[in-house]
Amino acid sequence: MGYDLQKRAKLRCMHLLERRDYTEKQLRDKLRMGKTQYPPEVIDAAVEYVKGYHYVDDARYARQYVECMKVKKSRRQIEQELYLRGVERSLVEAAFEETESVPEEVLIQGWLEKRHYRPEDAEEGERRRMYAFLARKGFSGAAIARALRVDDE
Repeated sequence: MGYDLQKRAKLRCMHLLERRDYTEKQLRDKLRMGKTQYPPEVIDAAVEYVKGYHYVDDARYARQYVECMKVKKSRRQIEQELYLRGVERSLVEAAFEETESVPEEVLIQGWLEKRHYRPEDAEEGERRRMYAFLARKGFSGAAIARALRVDDE
C-alpha cells in the first residue's frame, strides 16, 4: 500500500507539471491539499523524484518569472510574489542579477498611460490617488514623485 501511494504521488506530480511549472512549495501544497491524503514522507519522496529530473527547479522558475514580469511589475512586487511562492531570497536575487531590468520610471510611465493620467491636468485628489496606486504596485516614492511631478511644485 505504501509503495502504491508513493507511485501515485509521483504520477500526480508529473501530471501537475505537464500543464505548468510549479515551485517546490507550490507542488508540496498541491499534494497536501488534494483529495488523497499523502503522508509527509511520501510527499518528500515524490518531490525529490521530480527534482532529480529537474522538473522542479526554483532557480529556473524565478528566472522565468522575473523575465516575464519585469515589463509589467515593479521589482518589489515580483520579489514579494516569488517569496509567497516559496522561492528563497538568494534565488530571487540571482534571478534579478541574470536578467536585464527595466527602469522604474519606464514602468510608471506605462501605468500612467494605461490609466490615462496626465500630470499637467491632474488635480490634487487625482494625483494622490495615482500616487497611492503606484505605491501599492511597489514603486519607490522618489520615482513616483518624479513621474507625477510632485516635487516640481
